[in-house]
Parts: sequence; structure tokens; C-alpha cells
Amino acid sequence: MSNADDLKDVIDFLAETLPFSALPADSRLEVAQKLSVDYIPRHANQPLALAPTLYIIRTGAFELRSADGELLDRLGEHDLFGINTLLNGNPEGLTVYPIEDALVYKLSADSVKAFSAQFEPMGDFFQQVSSQRNRLNRLARNRQAKPKLETQLTQSVRDVITADAAPVACSPGTPIQQAAQLMRDQRVSSLMLLDGDTLGGIVTDRDIRNRVVAEGLDLQLPVAKIATTDPIFIDAGALLFDAQKMMSQHRVHHLPVMEQGRVIGMITATDLVRAQQVSPLFLIDDIQRQHDLDSLAELRHRVPALIHNWVQADISPVEMGRVLAAIGDAFVQRCIALAQQELGEAPMRFAWLAFGSQARMDQTFASDQDNALILEREPNQPEADYFRHLANWVCPALAKCGYVLCPGDIMASNPNWRMSVAGWQARFNEWIDEASPKSLLNSSIFFDLRVIDGDADLLTPVQKNLLARTPKADLFLALMTQTAVRNRPPLGFFRRFVVESGGAHEDALDLKHRGVALINDLARIHALAGGISAVGTHARLQAAMDAGVLEADVAHSLMEAWHLIAALRIEEQSEAVRRGETPTSFLDPDALSPLTRAHLKDAFGTIQEAQQMALQRYARGQYG
Repeated sequence: MSNADDLKDVIDFLAETLPFSALPADSRLEVAQKLSVDYIPRHANQPLALAPTLYIIRTGAFELRSADGELLDRLGEHDLFGINTLLNGNPEGLTVYPIEDALVYKLSADSVKAFSAQFEPMGDFFQQVSSQRNRLNRLARNRQAKPKLETQLTQSVRDVITADAAPVACSPGTPIQQAAQLMRDQRVSSLMLLDGDTLGGIVTDRDIRNRVVAEGLDLQLPVAKIATTDPIFIDAGALLFDAQKMMSQHRVHHLPVMEQGRVIGMITATDLVRAQQVSPLFLIDDIQRQHDLDSLAELRHRVPALIHNWVQADISPVEMGRVLAAIGDAFVQRCIALAQQELGEAPMRFAWLAFGSQARMDQTFASDQDNALILEREPNQPEADYFRHLANWVCPALAKCGYVLCPGDIMASNPNWRMSVAGWQARFNEWIDEASPKSLLNSSIFFDLRVIDGDADLLTPVQKNLLARTPKADLFLALMTQTAVRNRPPLGFFRRFVVESGGAHEDALDLKHRGVALINDLARIHALAGGISAVGTHARLQAAMDAGVLEADVAHSLMEAWHLIAALRIEEQSEAVRRGETPTSFLDPDALSPLTRAHLKDAFGTIQEAQQMALQRYARGQYG
């Protein structure tokens, strides 16, 4: 029988391969003595016929696929396969394809069973890998089946209306009585007034009840007399989500649907109810219906349950962030409306701005407020007092609704963050020109901005000026990059996790500041360098890739890394809430399966490489 010297190369290989690396040295020799070696030629289009044997990849690469052929994982050196077949006969039908010529070690089922009985953690490891791969398979099936919520969110208005039926319409000069008869005959609750292809207005059954019957109006008058002549409308390609938001915001129940400037139908609140059974749309609608702050604040308790359901349904964290942002937007809009019921209408045009995570649409459980006001012009004292009262009403109200006050006081209630269009423009110019530590700190917050309520046009000149200047601001980009790369992903030598060394989260990973925030920083730098207006991290990476600012493979790798880290973060937060604990962004890496730990290390490695590339590109490789 071969001895340790004969098998040194194999033993050294096992010492770097889970779960054998955890065995005592003499046990690794026993494993090495049981192994056989096999050569598997590349055959990317034909799955392997797997025996009930453990396969350990020495060289080469394989793809793990579902029974339907969807790629679940790529396996390389030190990875294992055949576990599901060995443990339970592979009822999920997972398949393995050799995509490179490969050498594999094989360990028989009897040997695996014997070693697992002798070393209990080894058996646990195989069970975890098997479970993880089954979970990947379930995720693939769910993607194919399109989870109900995701389907709802991505369903377009065009999918809901009867596109092949002509819109129910009449001319503006049609007598009211004739229009009402048309609605009755067509069994619709609204009617569009069309002058050729031009939308001239809409009439609803409520208009006929309130403006005709209640007022005793002559039924032979033209229906245009009682119509809403400048109705809001929606594009056919918009999502149902957007339609619901628009209806809630404008308090209407009917939206004409336009495509290429032509009316193609009408979508109603009833259509949405039919299309959506249980969804966050109802929460947004309820938010818009509340008439006092106490009732509004009560709705915050529904958010954690929604998130938990999304986590269970494997909804993408990108979609979750988008919906959470929409819910947050609805709370802001309703708080402003309630405030204005007390304070009256604003004395000038204004917009409520969100910064940071709400602007990027990646809010989670633990997100706080970052907001400000942009005003049409410099206010006089009474006008300034109005906006002070407005901000001092809304910010505490949002805190009552679950959006904690910003510890850095970046809120509209701070007079520093209530400025005119010219004021904001000057402030951004100052931050870009100065490139001081304070301005670089501000760049991670203020340069992610979005209008939540009010006049969105007020932000346009500010953004245009900003995006025209940053691509040419070499020093600003260099210092911004140097500042961003000071925070490194928690990956040390030999790809070991670098966990927190003290405090309340000792031995845990900070998935926010040393994970998603680092990718957010990189996406922001590339977007500002490219003059890109997108705000969300995924949208920025996509736009940077499309514009040629960022290599496609880097952009895709960063998106995948963000997706993994964000998903782990929100899953952990969801579980913390269920346990009655305060959600944080810290995660115990020992609680992860070996496969997830490996993927997380890959994600952190991707960030490290992308940081180095950004440093080379924008700061000539020099650390600040």
C-alpha cells in the first residue's frame, strides 16, 4: 500500500479541499489511499453518467445543471460532485457536464459512508452541499415558473388591457345621454372622448352621477361639458406597479393607455385588483388613503411581513429594493400631503429629495432617512418659515412611520439642506472643485439623489450641471476613488474572512459597509466618470457597461456580487425580525454553508479586483 511519501501530492491537495482539510493528517492519508483517479474528456453537450461515487475535481471544470438544463453552478479544482447521487439517488435529476478536460479523484460510496461515520462533521458537510444544490435547483425552477409577486411586478399595462379590442370611446360632441347608453351597453365604467386619434378627455360613471344627475343637467348637452378634459395617462409599456402608483398619487381610478401617441385602451383600478391578489400595491394604496398620521404610522407594521414573504419566495433583492423604495416614497408623499393639510399650499414650487439608499432604491429594514428640499428660488422669510415647518412636520412623521432619523442630520429639517436650485447647483460645484475630505464624504450620500415628491423639473438643471462636470473632474474622481478603496472587502490572506474583532458584532461580517456599499461606491464613480444619470447601482453598472466606461465582465461580476451580498443581508435581517431582534447588516460566516461561504469569498474577491482596477484607472494606481 502506498505510504505518505508516495501520496504526498494527493495529501497536500486534500489538505486544501473541504471537508478533508479538517481531517487529521493520518486520516487524510487513509482517504488518499482509498482514492482512484479518472480522466474525463471535455464534452459540454453530454452529461456524465454518475455512479454512486464522490468525485473530487483535481483539474478541469464542470457545470452543474438542473434537469431542465439550466446552469446552477460551475465547479473547478477542489470542488466536489456526485454527492446528491451518492446520498439519496439524485431525485432532483441534477446533471454534470465536463466543460474542460479533467482529472478527478473518486471515492467509493462505502468509503464515504465509513469516513462520514468516523468524522461526523464530514457527513454534515456532504448533507449541506447536497441541500445547497437542491436549493439552487428550486431557485431555478422558481425562476422558470416566475414567482407570483415577480410576475405581478413585471407585468405590463399592455398585458392587462384588452389590446385587440377597440377602446370604448365617443366624440366630444356626443350628447351625454348617448354617451351614458354607450357605457351601459359596453359595460364599462368610463368612456374616452376621441377627436380622431387625439384624446380629448374621459368621462366616468361618477361624473354622470355627480355632474349630471345630481345637478339636473340637460342630457342633450355635449359630453365634453362634464368630462375631465386633460386626463393623466400611462404608457402601454409601463408596469402595473407604475399604474397603481399613479392612480394612488392622483386619486383616480381610470387611466387611458397610450402607445406611440395613440390611445389603445383604458386600465382601471378594478383591472389592477383582478390582476393582483396579494401584493405591496395594496399597501401603497392604503398609505395614500390614510387621513391622519397615527393611522399612517400603523401601516409600517405590514412591511416586515411583506419582506419576509419576498425572501421566502426568492424574490430578487433588486426587485425588493425597488418595491421597498416605492413604499418609502408613498410614506413620504402621504406625510407631505398631511403636512400641507395643516400648513396650506406651498408658496412656491419645490421638490422633496431623497439621497442614499432610498434614491438608489436599495433600502432594507435598517435604512434611515436622508432627505432634503429643493426650492424654485431663494425664499423670503415667510416662505422660508413655511418650508421649515413642512420639514419639521415630515421628518418626525417619517420617523414615526419607521424611517429613523438620520444620525448625521442629513434631513430637510436641517436648514443646510433646504436650498434653491441655484443653491444646490453652487453646493455641488463646491464639492467637486474642493475635493476635500468632507466633500468626498458627501459624495457617497448626496451624489445619489432622486425626487420623491413635488416638481421633478427642479432637479433637472442641477443634475445636468453635475453630470456635465464630473467626467472632466479628474482630481475629484481620483480622490473619490482613493477614498472609496480605503474600505476593503473582508477577505484576508489565503482567502480567509476578516471578521469584526470586537464590539457587539465580534466575529461577524459587515455586509453593508464592507460589502454592498463598496459596490455602490464603485458604481457611483464609474457613473460620474461617464456622465451617467442612472442612480441605482445595477442601473449604473449596466449603463457604464453600455457606454463603454466599464468592461462587461467586470460589470456583470459586480452585479452578481451585489446580488449575493444583498440577498444574504436581507435574509439575515428578515430572520432577525422574526426572532424579535433588531435587524443589522452583520452576518456570522460560520452560519453559512460551505458552498455559500465559497461564493461569498468569490464576491469579495470580485470587489477587491474591481477596486484595484478603478484605482488604476482614476488614480493612476496611487492610494491616497
